[in-house]
Amino acid sequence: MAVKTCSGAGTITKVTELADKLGIRRPMIVGTEPLVSTLLKKAPALLTAPVFSDFHPNPDLDDCAGGAELFRKNGCDGLISAGGGSAIDTAKGIKAFLNTESIDEVRRSCLGDRLKCPHIAIPGTAGTGSEATQIAVVYVEGSKLSLDHPSLLPDGVILDGNLLASLPDYQKKSCALDALAQGIESYWANGATSDSRVHAFLAIIGVLDNLKAYLAGDPHAAQKMTEAAHESGRAINISRTTAAHAMSYQLTKKLGYAHGHACFLTLPFLWEKLNANGEAAPLLNELSALMRLGSPLMGPKLLQGILYDLDMMPENVPTEEMLDELAASVNTQRLGNHPEQLTKDELKVIYRRAFLKPSDAERRACEDIWRYYA
Repeated sequence: MAVKTCSGAGTITKVTELADKLGIRRPMIVGTEPLVSTLLKKAPALLTAPVFSDFHPNPDLDDCAGGAELFRKNGCDGLISAGGGSAIDTAKGIKAFLNTESIDEVRRSCLGDRLKCPHIAIPGTAGTGSEATQIAVVYVEGSKLSLDHPSLLPDGVILDGNLLASLPDYQKKSCALDALAQGIESYWANGATSDSRVHAFLAIIGVLDNLKAYLAGDPHAAQKMTEAAHESGRAINISRTTAAHAMSYQLTKKLGYAHGHACFLTLPFLWEKLNANGEAAPLLNELSALMRLGSPLMGPKLLQGILYDLDMMPENVPTEEMLDELAASVNTQRLGNHPEQLTKDELKVIYRRAFLKPSDAERRACEDIWRYYA
């Protein structure tokens, strides 16, 4: 069944209409404040719906099991998630538990279709694109686990840029960087297709063309950013992500960088390394042309210029011991989707490059490229 999508400022008011089309009569809401209050204010028919908000920012598999228990207890027949990737992924995890009694089957994504449970996802950030993927990222005893099954793709989506207005500035920036990273990674991924590259292109251009206006508070740009993030999710749902995402998780866990920020720190230097790989030249030439860059050599500088302009460059270089730990922790499955093989030593070099302070001249050159582009 095709995903039913409502897009536009103020479309959150259409949630009950969309629920009716999907046959949801007794929904459970998955989300946290302030977005849940906004949802209930805009759709008062949902005031009697149970709300599940007892989940972590990085959702635990046990959180999802608890949500499934609340769903069953209240005799619900559908899910409405409202928030960032955490809320949407938690709802996907709840649906996984509703489709099987076995936690082992959930962990292995061995899910059937024994329970009809429509899910409407309402992203409250412009970043993860989780509302457009069949993947849910959850954690088991501190270790990341990706649930991956077609039944976890939401059945309905509402893209309302008005919901981004109250986000903290750092969250806006980090989420935007996540969407841009997903677009670029999807475009060069080994798993890319002609369809995924269309979505990746729309994500990349959508972020680049609207980022500055969005951060300045332009509501039209906020809607465009919401749509760009959605396109980035559609892209990676086909192609999956590559090395920047694989390298990001321990940057978040060990050093505290938000997910999108962590992905973007290594992205310029992964591109820089690809520039030295002759086999990647045709793909990088194509990507650079679509990004309206004169040369692939401009790509890393543009990305660094964005980080400098947003004041999101790291201040301190990790110790050699920490760099070794980071390099050893990378998810090799995602590395297999990267357009070139990377050794542990090469990963360590890329991590180090991401934290080195540039010269004043290098910084100005990168900032000028982004400012001219914008």
